Amino acid sequence: MSEGTLGLWNGMMAAAPVAPAERLIGDGGLVVLSPHPDDETLGASALLLAAGRLGRRIGLVALTDGEGSHRASRQMPPPSLAALRVEEQRAAMAALGCAGAEELRLSLPDGASGRSPGFEEAAARIAALCDRIGATALAAPHPDDPHPDHHAAAELARRVRALRPALRLLHYEVWSRRLPPDAPFRSEGLVAFKVATDIARKRGAIACHRSQLGLVVSDDPEGFVLPGWFLAAQEDPLERYGWEAMPGHVPGPEHFARLYAGDGDPWHVRSSAYEADKRAASLAMLEGRRYASALEAGCGEGFLSRGLVEAGIAGAILGVDREPAIVERARARTTSPDVRFAVGAMPDALPEGAFDLVLLSEVLYFLNEAGLAALAGALSARMVPGAHLLLVSYLGPTDTPLGGREAADVFAACLGAGAKTVRVSSTPDYRIELLEWRPAPPAAPAEGGGDRRGEAASA
Repeated sequence: MSEGTLGLWNGMMAAAPVAPAERLIGDGGLVVLSPHPDDETLGASALLLAAGRLGRRIGLVALTDGEGSHRASRQMPPPSLAALRVEEQRAAMAALGCAGAEELRLSLPDGASGRSPGFEEAAARIAALCDRIGATALAAPHPDDPHPDHHAAAELARRVRALRPALRLLHYEVWSRRLPPDAPFRSEGLVAFKVATDIARKRGAIACHRSQLGLVVSDDPEGFVLPGWFLAAQEDPLERYGWEAMPGHVPGPEHFARLYAGDGDPWHVRSSAYEADKRAASLAMLEGRRYASALEAGCGEGFLSRGLVEAGIAGAILGVDREPAIVERARARTTSPDVRFAVGAMPDALPEGAFDLVLLSEVLYFLNEAGLAALAGALSARMVPGAHLLLVSYLGPTDTPLGGREAADVFAACLGAGAKTVRVSSTPDYRIELLEWRPAPPAAPAEGGGDRRGEAASA
């Protein structure tokens, strides 16, 4: 049974950030699981447009060929309609800049895909496609999008994620507008994002699906045609996506207390050449810049905080860490009055202030998606416009649900369109990204209610 209602999800979406599509896709390929030819266009055009623009490898999984939309037609019997809809889908993908997508056509029965014999083996075939194109993200319908083939596609995506736990799973919506606000609709374990699409190109891709627009089959008055209210809703420049939380659990406070017990230096920050190189690269990223008030969250023994003040980059800095023993060590190593340390845990116990530089060095992956969203909200309230954020991400295995790059992407996505990349530097071991915080002014409240039902849209 789904946790939550569509009304709850709509509320989450109303408050959701507008995220760059590349933050959700990651640095690899994209696979879109489409229950019928046209769902990829209607629900995931923003991701497909971005993947095509970025030159990423793209996979299209067609669950069915959509042969059941005009079952009574003699003019266009199911095999002929299926062949036509495949070509329409290819034309639409080309219109979205994805003509070179690798196709996996499962050809399961339209309307009964989840009950067909081929369904059981489909997850392994999709996982193999993800491997072939180096996919970092899989997009599929929301589990409660109201159509049996959409439910089946969401279940397939869940099974693929079980086979490939590191895959980013993104849920898109197609027919949720049909549902009333009190309809069961899952929100638990999902982070809500909006992504901007190119309306003109999406409109052109929709126009490729002529059979679903009433322009091909003329002898089946009961056949399916995309309703006018639904097509009008496709003019919305923002599409809705739910990021499925990565499996696993983040370590708790006792984990860090155990690591730092005694004089523990679990990451060898005092002696490691890797740590010294990473700190030097972080300082180099900020060279020539001057900040009045900086914050380092997860400061450890304070090596980077002290280095920023010693280099003249920060006039003053406050380093915070959740473990009291490590904060005491940082204080003991510090003589400058411009470098202060305090006990504070991410995301809920950060000090108040107005900071023009925030440093997050190899700490984001110790939070899950909900924690990263909360941290983004907390820091948004503490950064002055024009502030910089320095994100340092370890690229090796982390033994946490989110790896370093994934955590940085989720965090930046949660900041929304106000976080702009200034500069990136990478080695095989770590990635450093400098962001600038330019929040948009608060938007005026939209007129009318938040009811997304098709019935309301057509009134």
